Parts: sequence; structure tokens; C-alpha cells
Amino acid sequence: MTVLIVGAGIIGASIAEDLARRGVDVTVIDMRSPGRGASQASAGIIAPYTEAHGDQTMLELGVRSAALFDGFIARVGESSGRAIDYARTGTFEVAFDDEDGSRLRSSYDALCESGVEVEWIDRDAIAGVEPAVSDLAVAGMVTPSHGWVGVASLITALTHSARLQGAVFESSTEGARIEPVKESVNVCVGDTTRTFDAVVIAAGSWSTKVRIAGVAEVPVRPVRGQLLHLGVTGDAGRAWPARVIWGPRCYTVPWLDGSLLVGATVEDVGFDERSTADGVRGLLNAATELLPGAAAASLDAVRVGLRPASPDGLPIVGPFTRAPKVVMATGHYRNGVLLAPLTAEIVSRYLVSGETDAAIAQTTPERFLS
Repeated sequence: MTVLIVGAGIIGASIAEDLARRGVDVTVIDMRSPGRGASQASAGIIAPYTEAHGDQTMLELGVRSAALFDGFIARVGESSGRAIDYARTGTFEVAFDDEDGSRLRSSYDALCESGVEVEWIDRDAIAGVEPAVSDLAVAGMVTPSHGWVGVASLITALTHSARLQGAVFESSTEGARIEPVKESVNVCVGDTTRTFDAVVIAAGSWSTKVRIAGVAEVPVRPVRGQLLHLGVTGDAGRAWPARVIWGPRCYTVPWLDGSLLVGATVEDVGFDERSTADGVRGLLNAATELLPGAAAASLDAVRVGLRPASPDGLPIVGPFTRAPKVVMATGHYRNGVLLAPLTAEIVSRYLVSGETDAAIAQTTPERFLS
């Protein structure tokens, strides 16, 4: 079986590795090198109970995928021989006023009722849990099952593992044109046409650049996210956070090298990938409000990515009715990393064994084409 994957971000790389592991002849094309789109600006947070924002479908997808991560990381690390930065040290979500505290308490109560392990932290106990957090915080909640993964190290391992198992990664400077033909798919890039048994479109915000004959365009829009990479030096002996800290205006992720990632802006600016003074200033202010010691850190880098958002906030994963050999895997917005293992499994099982996962009923691209 031959499969072309359009897109080499975290979703495309995960699908490529999974398919190659199953013995599929995989080719991946992208306008950039692997992981250089939205993935380069991803914080890599694995936090389904925070990121669902009350959406039951997103919660179910996130919980399913998070449960796959330990095995996913172990398998890819072993098959690639590459180290992957990964920690399930939990998240600590904090509130800074009574309104935020009430919202956080409601989340805590709902999670407790669902049987999720969470811990409520009163104001007086915050310093003992995370000394780096501002004294102005009024309450907090720890979710032990949450964590993070270093996206760059994961994509490096995924692409290396996929290559070792026969996958080929190619660069393309142009969008692709897809033409389903009976039991195969013709793919035109520039003046070249090739035929594959199936095609997976995992091009993130650029998925609309891939034209499919006889199928209407699936709506995906880019949403810019700016993140800061801080070199942490410490401040007056205060400990730096041992886990992901989630505040009202930003989140921070402690990397294994002692640095800190701060994110993220949410900006509807089309395909504008610039960092801005306003975005950087807002994140720095939010970071120092959350972690006062961040004022002593160095600003080592500003990362920018265009996150692919769908109209209803859910990912777009599944085949087209009129083109069953063409599968969409895009629209993951802020949850590409979280949902990567599950997306890869759903797409691979469909292509290799014809199994349609129950989640496709909610994520199908057909919901936008009726």
C-alpha cells in the first residue's frame, strides 16, 4: 500500500511513523522541513482536562489520546534511538481573583464528580506547592495526570523512526492538487503527477492549499500564536516551577534544560507569521504577574506558529464520502500535540484495515460539506 501525506508537522509526522511501522510505503511532502509550521511554536502541553473548555467531544478525544502517550513516547523513542523530552509532572492552574477562583472551583468540583484525580490548593498552601507562583494567587488546582512533551525532540524521533522503517520525506514548494480515481489517487505537484493508493492531508493551516477534485474546500483558518522562550536564572532563591503553571493570561512550561516556555497569544491575522512587540510585551507582563521571578530571566527566543482552527473548534479527521481514499487530518488548533497519538491511530487503522473509529462521526470533514 502506498500513502502520500501532505504535511510534516506533529500530525503528519505521527501518522507517517505509525503507517510506516505497519508496513505501509509512505511518502511525506511539505513546503518546509518537518516541524517548521505550527509545531515549532507548540508548548507541547498534555492537559485534556484544561484544554477541553467544556466541550465533551474534545474532552473525550483528549483523554483518549493522553492515555496513549506513555506507550507512544516509549515506542517512538525505542524505534528511533532518540531521546524525547517528556514529563507527566502535572499542571497547576491558579486563580488571581474571586471570579477566577469560582470558575476554577467549579472545574474542580466537576472533575471530582467524574472521578478525575485533582487536588484543590487553598491560598495559604500555594507557596508550599509552587514557590515560584505570585503571592497574589488566591487558589489553585493540581491535575497530576497532565504533563508536557518537547515537540522538537518528538518530531525528530518520529521522522527518524519513520525513515528507518522506509518512509520518505520530500520538500515541495507548491500546493498539491488531488484527483481521486477509482481505487487510487493522482497527486499533481507542479508539473509532476504521481499515483498513490491513498492521500492524507495534514497540512495544518495550509490544508486549504490542497485542492481536491470534486470536493468542496474544508474550512480551516490560521490563528497566530506567539510564545516566548526564557532563559531562567532564578530570583532571590525562589524555586522555579516543577510543572506546567496555568494562569488567567498565560501558561508556562519548564523545560528539562532549566529554561521556560511562556505562551500564548491568540490572534486572527491570517497567514502573518511575524512576532510583534505587542505580543511579546503582553506575554512578558503576564509571565511576570504569574511568576515574579521571570523578570530576571533572559528573553532567548520568540516562537511563532499558525494554528489551524475549524469553525466548531473540533479537529477535522476522516475520509470524504465522495473520495474515501482521501483522508483529512487537520484543524487541531491548540491541541495538535495532545491529539497526535490518537489521530495517528485513527487514520492508520482506517487506511490499513478499513476500521472507522467512532470518533470520526464527530470529526468527519463531511460536517462542513452538507
